[in-house]
Order: sequence, then structure tokens, then C-alpha cells
Amino acid sequence: MRKLLIFGNGLGMSISPLAFDLRLVMTKVWRGQFLSDEQRELMMACLPAGLTEPSSEDQLATLQEIVAACETLLKIRSEGPQHWLTEQGQDFPNAVQRFAFEVSRAMYVAKHPHGLNEGESCGLPGHFAGPLNEFVRTSQSHVATLNYDGLLVRSFRQAELFNGAPPILRDGFVDDTFARTNLFREGEFGGWYMHLHGCPLFRDKGVETFGKLSEASLRRDTSRLKGVGTHVVLTHAMQKPSVISASRLLETYWEFLRLAIDEASEVVLLGYSGNDNHLNRLIAQRAADKPIRVVEWLGAGAATLREPFWKTQLGGNNVTLVQKEDVLLFTDWT
Repeated sequence: MRKLLIFGNGLGMSISPLAFDLRLVMTKVWRGQFLSDEQRELMMACLPAGLTEPSSEDQLATLQEIVAACETLLKIRSEGPQHWLTEQGQDFPNAVQRFAFEVSRAMYVAKHPHGLNEGESCGLPGHFAGPLNEFVRTSQSHVATLNYDGLLVRSFRQAELFNGAPPILRDGFVDDTFARTNLFREGEFGGWYMHLHGCPLFRDKGVETFGKLSEASLRRDTSRLKGVGTHVVLTHAMQKPSVISASRLLETYWEFLRLAIDEASEVVLLGYSGNDNHLNRLIAQRAADKPIRVVEWLGAGAATLREPFWKTQLGGNNVTLVQKEDVLLFTDWT
């Protein structure tokens, strides 16, 4: 039976807490060579009082509000010699989008920082990937991810789930160009693969035209890449819906997410913190009569506290909580 599988950042954290810790990645990118001192100063002014660098999405609410204001002013044609915004103001959205892109890129190409696999690209272990790939293949389930990493993509590609005519999974890209119609299925065969909060591979090719970078390009010098970061959601939870609505690409994924919930016999969430209210509301509204399973790390909290939390967030008593010392040990997809 077709299901909807939704993955959060707990998937990567279970592989490498250092490589996939958003706070550490944001700090590393901020202190790197990707932003100029001037861009950092402008962005710093949008952070909560007392902070000199961002280390969590919650600190980026005002930053995103300023970006939206700048983009509104950029759409207003200036009739005189002066623009509404200074040159720095006109570049401000680009700086914020570059920051988001570099954060998401770092997670997409993450490598093991230490241990026996030091320097190797992070990937899903076979004991987890094998049963997952086979279940998606046989059930034609939908898959959605809130992550920027390439863990699932690489695993599904290796299992040839994006290949075939028709393919088992569709992400809307054909020949590295996105179109809503590329998600249409013949006879409802196969499922959808949806990057709900974006991906560093996504770029603007033109007005309402979106392409996909090669993975190899993310491992080279990215300073000259244009049109990147516009389809990456990196901000406070309250601002995420506005970032999504500003991206026709991401809006399309959320449109199909609603259809995926309607088709699914069950919704399974793995490695998701439960902090994205826009997702919780959608599941509560459209999956009210469906079973929902939440697979989370045992360290998230005692079941006596987490079960009421999840029932409140997802809107009902049809929620089953499964806690694991390691979410990668979960294989019961059926």
C-alpha cells in the first residue's frame, strides 16, 4: 500500500552529529569566505540583540523579513536617478540567499569528520537503505524530505528508483529542468520525491524557469554560481511559509504534498523534530482519518511527554510513537 514517508534532519544526525548539526554548519559558513565583511555587517544588524553571528534558524526571522522588504522595493521601477535602495540594499537578498545556499551545500556534500570513515562522503548504511529502497519500489510510496542533504537522493539513484519509463519516483526534473507537468503520472504509477525545504542543487535559469546543478559542481568553487539559494528555506519557522510561497518550485512540491497525503494509507515521519508548524497543520488537516507513525531518536524525550506533544501537533489520537536509540535501526515500513 502506498504511503507518505517524510524525513527530517535526524536522518543525517544519526550518521554524523557533527556534519549535520545545523548550528555548527551555519557557524562554519558564516566564518568562511563566502560573505564579504560588509554583507556580514548588514546581516548582523538583523540578528537578535547581542548576537554577532547566527547559529540557529530561529535567529533569522528579521533577516528574512528584511529580504522580503528589499525584494518588494526591487520590483518597484525607479523613475529618477536614485533607486529606492542603495547598492548594498539591492544586493542584500543575494547575500542572504548565498548564505542559505552555502549552508545547504555544506550539508549536501557532507563528509565524515573523523573516525574510520574520515574524509569519505556521508551515506545511508545498507541495513537502512536496502529495506527502504525496496519498500518504496514495491509500494510506490511518496517521499518528502525537509533536509538539504543528498543522503536519500543518492541512495534512491543507486537503487535506480529515478530511472525507468515510467520511473518509480519523480522529482519534477527532466533533463535538469523543472516543470510541474513532469510530476504528472500515467495511471498514477509511481510516487513523488519532494524537497519541501529546498535543495542547493536548485537554481534559477530565467523568469519562472528552474534548473538543477550537477552534484559535482557543489564540490568545486561555487563563488561564481548565479541564481542559487532562492529555493532554500533557512529561517524561523514562522517565516518558512512565506519563503515557500515566494518559490514557484517549492510551492509546487507543497501542492503535490497535499495530494500525496490524500493518496497515502499512512504517513510515516522519521527524524523530524516536530517544530515546523506549517507541516504539522497540513498533516493534521488532511490526514485526520489516517494512521500516523512518528519514528524519533530516544534522546528527544520521554515517551510520556513526546506522545502528547505529537498528538497535539498532528491533530488526533491516531498517532503512534516509535522511539529508537538510533533511527537508522528502523526498517518496519510495511
